Amino acid sequence: MATSSEKPSRPITQYDLAQSLGIGQKTVSRALAGDGPVSPKLRARIEAAAAELGYRPNQSARSIRSRRFDTAMLIQVVAKRHHRLAPGIIDGIADGLAEGGRALLIERLVLSEMSPDALLPRGLRQAMVDGLLVHADTDPAPAIEAAIAAAGLPIVWLNRRLSVNAVCPDDHGAAVMMVRRLAAAGHQRIAWLDFEVGYRPSDMLHYSRGARLDGYRSAMAEVGLPATVLTPTYEPGDVGHPAWLEARLRAERPSAVACYGGHEALAVIHIAGRMGLRIPEDLSLIMVHHESLVAGVRIDVAALPTETVGRAGAAMLVERLGGRKRCPSVAVPFTMIPGATVVPPRS
Repeated sequence: MATSSEKPSRPITQYDLAQSLGIGQKTVSRALAGDGPVSPKLRARIEAAAAELGYRPNQSARSIRSRRFDTAMLIQVVAKRHHRLAPGIIDGIADGLAEGGRALLIERLVLSEMSPDALLPRGLRQAMVDGLLVHADTDPAPAIEAAIAAAGLPIVWLNRRLSVNAVCPDDHGAAVMMVRRLAAAGHQRIAWLDFEVGYRPSDMLHYSRGARLDGYRSAMAEVGLPATVLTPTYEPGDVGHPAWLEARLRAERPSAVACYGGHEALAVIHIAGRMGLRIPEDLSLIMVHHESLVAGVRIDVAALPTETVGRAGAAMLVERLGGRKRCPSVAVPFTMIPGATVVPPRS
């Protein structure tokens, strides 16, 4: 048996403590756990020996016995490997869990690389966690959703519009915010640009495309202006998008364009230059994004509330871990970041 002056060749166990003190291992276990009928004097003796010999509890074994691991897992469900979470979501989740003494594990589920016999990420099959946060860049197929649910753990969905147990950005409200800003600057010819919503089947679109388009139409009706939606009705391909967009801008001649995201905004900047239009003097521009600086241009942005979504998801999961079966879903509002691309239209 190692003494305090000797380094043990292996971790000290409760059995070692019991042997050194001449008592039963169950007595040692009860004393260290604070359970059961152990006299204060004997408990103090056991704790002193544990400290002297360098005993450390086996946290994994304790967690397995209690079925509490103080750890949650974030599963990123992405269509392709190059897809990424918007910055801030992981920070918000990790900070929110840490405030309650919980850790975070992260696993990616790349749909394009999955085999039919492995619907769950390896980490979920092997790791021991208390609950799941699932972030999807598109609604997962029923088989994927069923496989995740089969883990039997509390789940909170992120970036998905459901009635319960989900947190998402308020995409409808973001588009309303954008239209109101442009209308307040005096614009009456405000177009909405989305490169996908016009031709992709609804089950292949992220819900946010429809939600933002609905928000745009609702806000245009609110301010009494006609809606102009710029979206291809066919797949133009990477080469075809610029030509299609230039033709539509020439035909519609909007004084301002509100963009679904950064991809569309970059295209507007490119085509406007090709058409000899200056931004913002000839064409105001606003978009949804997580930052305002794009291609060196400080664009007016309805900023994605990524960190707040992460924190709200962590808080909802904590509620579910506390025994709440159904939490009302939360839509987190965007914030407007003024830039240099919205000015009054030219007379």
